[in-house]
Amino acid sequence: MLRKLMHRGFPWVMALALAHVHFCIGFAQEKTPKSEKTPGNLRLPECVAYEHVVRQEPRPLHIHVLKIDTQAPGLSFAVVPGDDPDGDGPAEVALAHPKDLAKKVDAIAAINTAAWAMLTDPKTNKKPGYIVGGAADISGWVAHADRLVSPPQAGYWSVWMDASNRLRLGMITSKDELVEKGIQAKWAVSGFRGILQDGQVLVEASQVRHPRTAVGLSKDGNLFVWLVVDGRQQGYSEGVSEEELAKLLIESGCSDGINLD
Repeated sequence: MLRKLMHRGFPWVMALALAHVHFCIGFAQEKTPKSEKTPGNLRLPECVAYEHVVRQEPRPLHIHVLKIDTQAPGLSFAVVPGDDPDGDGPAEVALAHPKDLAKKVDAIAAINTAAWAMLTDPKTNKKPGYIVGGAADISGWVAHADRLVSPPQAGYWSVWMDASNRLRLGMITSKDELVEKGIQAKWAVSGFRGILQDGQVLVEASQVRHPRTAVGLSKDGNLFVWLVVDGRQQGYSEGVSEEELAKLLIESGCSDGINLD
């Protein structure tokens, strides 16, 4: 199972699936020998490569990299929403575990996306902890089919698939900008800020290190990278800064990238 790629409960995941032939998370139709690049008995299609990188410098790190050939036939992406807990109310989604959302589309991989904040519980007038079922408000542009879950917002980058099935990265600041630029997206998910653009690191060096999740694209858009770094585990994996995260994306073949979490 891709456990380290799906380790926390978040409102949205971007699930990767193959049309017609489904590879569910943690399930292999044909068993293969365990290896450094294939977790458990999961058999991945040739267009998807997983690598678990272990490093001791500059500190203990466990890095998980999924490289996806976006030009492979039969490849599809799905944004799977958590349920809307209050209809027309202030909440946009209820927190759900990525594994549960991924199962809805028989995904072979899933990654948490979107910046968000818990809403105040009207019964206690306090914000609850990060619990499954908790009501949340999303920051940035998130869309699923014809549903605009969260409108574009300045300061938050998104990744989306356009009408020609090309993946795009960037910041869209408003619904008006979508109209002005004629952007028609099949789906979109938000992250925090962009950390890599045209091969240049956009963020400053920092000593602030956390577990991180990122996505990136190669210059030609044919390589889509999902990257997760474990953190806050002294002596095992102690996390990275945003600058270090951007450099890991470059190392993985990316020209542009977003810090999702």
